Amino acid sequence: MGGGDMKLGAMLGAFLGWKLALVGILVAVLAGGVLAIVVLLTRRKGRKDAIPFGPFLALGGVVSLFWGEALLAWYLGTFAG
Repeated sequence: MGGGDMKLGAMLGAFLGWKLALVGILVAVLAGGVLAIVVLLTRRKGRKDAIPFGPFLALGGVVSLFWGEALLAWYLGTFAG
């Protein structure tokens, strides 16, 4: 993660609140991880090559904006209840 990713994460927290920002970061990490696995398996990039994280943070922010409350309620109802 670079400085821009940290600023984007802070912006997500400021606009969405800390709970939905955490949901957005979780979605970003999962989406980025899935894509990284696919890219590594297809040998398009190596382990040392960088993959930008900003687009995944943006995706996580959008998902959290529209479906964050529902995802959070589902998660807490399933695993914390």
